[in-house]
This record gives sequence, structure tokens and C-alpha cells, in this order.
Amino acid sequence: MGPYCNNYLEGFHIPFVHDDLDAVLDYGKNVAAYYYWVFPNMMFNFYPWGLSVNIVQPLNIERTKVSFVSYVWDRSKLDEGAGSVLDKVEMEDEAVVEGVQKGVRSRFYKAGRFSPTHEKGVHHFHRLLAAFLNRE
Repeated sequence: MGPYCNNYLEGFHIPFVHDDLDAVLDYGKNVAAYYYWVFPNMMFNFYPWGLSVNIVQPLNIERTKVSFVSYVWDRSKLDEGAGSVLDKVEMEDEAVVEGVQKGVRSRFYKAGRFSPTHEKGVHHFHRLLAAFLNRE
């Protein structure tokens, strides 16, 4: 569950992993979409065409199932804006999360500090998760 939530909460990877999404984002505009994360495992993504809900379910220590449910209320906007390439973005996220997991299991990986610029959401998630796991 953690790796997918980390990916969701950290937007720095978008220009490097999601070329189609990056191309349709207008960084000068105020809002391209609204993204809401609900601890510990739900995401609500509001696009011009409707809503995409992500539900993250840990299956075991090494496996996670992510379910995507979309609700379209304006089909005329499906091919434009931030949610227009949603299936491709979801597959790209899956690939990058799997790659990161392989990397952090490597004996060469050394954990470092969170980036104060790009990983505030990830740091917050880890603090909430630690508090949840340590409560009695």
C-alpha cells in the first residue's frame, strides 16, 4: 500500500514518468484537476469529465491491489485535460511503483531524508502510518 500512496502523494515524477499527462497540464492555470487522498488508502480524483476513485488494498507484505473506478458525467470532455490519458497514467504509475520497490530492496539502496519541496505529502503519510501502527 505504501509505495502506491507514496507515488500518489508525490507529484515530482509527473514530468519524467507521465509525458502525455505532463503535455496536457497547464502549469500556469490554477486548476487542472482536484486530487484528494483519504488516509490510509483511498484517492478521489476529480477531472473535467468526472471522478476516478482509487482504492489501495494490501494483500501481503509484497503485494498490493489497486482498484480504479471511474464515474463519467460529461463524455464530451473525456479526451481533454488532466484525466484524458488516465489508463496510460495508471499503467505508468504501476510500472514506476514496481521499479521503485525493486530498487529499495537492493543492498545498494540507502534511505535518505524526505525532500521538503516535493515530498511533504509522502512525509505526512509516513507519520500517519507510523502513528496508526504504533497505537495500542
